[in-house]
Amino acid sequence: MKYKECLDYLNRTAKFAKKTSLDNIKYLLECLGSPQHDLCLVHVAGTNGKGSVCAFLESMLLEKGKTTGVFSSPHILSINERIRLNRENISQQDFENVFTKVYTVVQKALKEGFVHPSFFEFLFLMAMVSFQEKQPDVCIIETGMGGRYDVTNLIMPKLCILTTISLDHMEFFGTTLKEIALHKAGIIKEEVPVLCTRQKKEVFDVIKQEATKKGAPLIEVSEDNLNFHEKDGKYIDFLSVNAYDRRRVWGAFQKENLSLALEAEKILDGPISAFDIRSALEKVVLPGRMEEIAPSVFADVAHNIQGIEAFCETVKKQFPGKKRILFAASHKNEEETMRQMLERIPGVEKIYHIQISGRNVDIEQFQDAFDQMMMYKEDDTACFVAGSFYLVGTAKQYISQEEVEKC
Repeated sequence: MKYKECLDYLNRTAKFAKKTSLDNIKYLLECLGSPQHDLCLVHVAGTNGKGSVCAFLESMLLEKGKTTGVFSSPHILSINERIRLNRENISQQDFENVFTKVYTVVQKALKEGFVHPSFFEFLFLMAMVSFQEKQPDVCIIETGMGGRYDVTNLIMPKLCILTTISLDHMEFFGTTLKEIALHKAGIIKEEVPVLCTRQKKEVFDVIKQEATKKGAPLIEVSEDNLNFHEKDGKYIDFLSVNAYDRRRVWGAFQKENLSLALEAEKILDGPISAFDIRSALEKVVLPGRMEEIAPSVFADVAHNIQGIEAFCETVKKQFPGKKRILFAASHKNEEETMRQMLERIPGVEKIYHIQISGRNVDIEQFQDAFDQMMMYKEDDTACFVAGSFYLVGTAKQYISQEEVEKC
């Protein structure tokens, strides 16, 4: 199939195919030659920060001359973002190639009585085929939702990483932190080292119990890991590289994610020099993470309560003046709480709240809200687009189109 046909098929898949059993996907992997067995894999789960940890770790490994593959979700602009090789999105030609291989196996399996994989599961299979073909030194795999029953849990990693865990997807995983932690901690494997950032006590207790049961070495990492001494004893603060400059505002919450990536890199490939760390961080791109998408307009994929908490904290610290916010949430059960949190940010003049249905943003409603926000924006006003990945993607596309029309 040609690239557009592949996309059309996957979009149709999203409408009819639901999450299937791990046994179903395991069979499809076997039909594909079990590509996951030929790879050095790192598995990343948690509520927030997974994408950032993947990007930080990817950049540091590349800086040391390693080749990398990354499977992450969701995407912001292009579905190709979900499969990266050496920081580059998979090409359209390679996308067509691996899609065709997976599609052929799926059609054969359907005739044998197996179930069609979901949108996410299909892309995971494509990523495994792609990585087997390219053979990166390290492949970093981000979970979709949860962990224990996530399709990505069919891999056998060299290292497991758990980012911060909070209330998330409660309609699927339960209403308590303990229940949700049980799902996330399900990625821990027998005797495989696991890194986790500082967690609430009830979360850490679940992680520790799971690690003990599996005989997995557990290392708790904090932002204290960001400081170290070079051989000459000179003190280094890794975050001073970024300095929250106006081109790329990352947010205070990234310190924890960076500390996880640093420890993971050390386990995978040994110590990394201060020079290489600084160089790697300068090359990190974090789309939709306090990203300046137009002058004084920042986009952030703060799509759940914990994400909005971090977003609010960063905005309070870094933007003391007037603020306007365009907001939309994918999780309706958290939407009102998130909106109230945004309203409490000092200096917020106006919140433009629009609706999202599934993956779809009402374009006319978005354009009207965005244009109003920009129309009443003064020179000293910072504007934000916050919430769903799909909202941020729409904003970036809209700004790009406006720039094209001005040319």
